[in-house]
Amino acid sequence: IFFIALFVSLSGFAFTILGAIEFVHAVSHIFNQGEEMFIQSTAIKLLQSVDMFLLSIVLYVFALGIVMLFHKNIGDELREVLPEWLQIRDFMQLKALLWEAILTTLVVSFLAYLVGIKLSGGAVTIEILVLPLSILIISTSLYLLKKRPKATKTTHPIFTRRIVAVSTFLSTFAD
Repeated sequence: IFFIALFVSLSGFAFTILGAIEFVHAVSHIFNQGEEMFIQSTAIKLLQSVDMFLLSIVLYVFALGIVMLFHKNIGDELREVLPEWLQIRDFMQLKALLWEAILTTLVVSFLAYLVGIKLSGGAVTIEILVLPLSILIISTSLYLLKKRPKATKTTHPIFTRRIVAVSTFLSTFAD
């Protein structure tokens, strides 16, 4: 499991480097292009670099979550120095945190795509709305996932339903 976290972390580092390269390209376009080309290339390159940085953050959070969930000693040491929102205690918390980061990445990626289409003179069609609709559906499901009642450590919702069903079944014979 530790090697998976290491591989994911190294992948995050690679995307950080790619984001830095995209940022350097965006800054270099400021000095090398004319006014119209400046706006197009700089806007798209900056959005692409932000997208790469966000993707690297998703990978770093995933690697951190793997380490905190599966390596108890390292996870306890990390909890002392990490902020509260990064102190991952269970798989559901990791999943919600990853979905939030992925949704942010999808929004920025869609924005970069839309800016690229508009600046190149392309038409915005109805098919382009598939991604924002998907983002809305995923956001709604994440919201509902966070709103559901939390199960205690001693009772799991499936076991609770089974216990209620069995007790209901047995109470019919008691009468």
